Amino acid sequence: MLLLAPGLPVSTIADVPPRPAPRRVVVPGRRAPEETLATFMRQHDFAQPYNIAEILDAAKRASIPPSMIVCIEFYESSGGKHYDAETNNPLGWKNGVAAFPSVPAAIHHVSDQLGSGRWYAGKTLKEKLHVYNPRPVYAEKVLGCMRQFPE
Repeated sequence: MLLLAPGLPVSTIADVPPRPAPRRVVVPGRRAPEETLATFMRQHDFAQPYNIAEILDAAKRASIPPSMIVCIEFYESSGGKHYDAETNNPLGWKNGVAAFPSVPAAIHHVSDQLGSGRWYAGKTLKEKLHVYNPRPVYAEKVLGCMRQFPE
């Protein structure tokens, strides 16, 4: 049994000084991933919104580079400019005929499949791209695009 003497202060969470927010370490000459993606998307005239937060989150969860999603969108729909808007499928999933409730839903679905889907799990990035689109030049084009990103 614990007895507290009257008049002794009781420590609360309010008594603990707040920790400073962690600072992102910025390496000179190196930009944050969201800045790098946004710059690429601006330079290549992607349709807005860019959905960068969704791309970064989905890629992280799927353990794939975010640039893979961006480069697939670049080649499949010219950066989200040329696809059937009713499908919300700028990544060309299932030859562009699959439909999603939203573009972020498409980003998450495709990322999940590329990361651990039945046909993609355990494959290299190049092998994943060959499954995604078997045309011989496709993987090389997307990988070439991805080399523009410092990942």
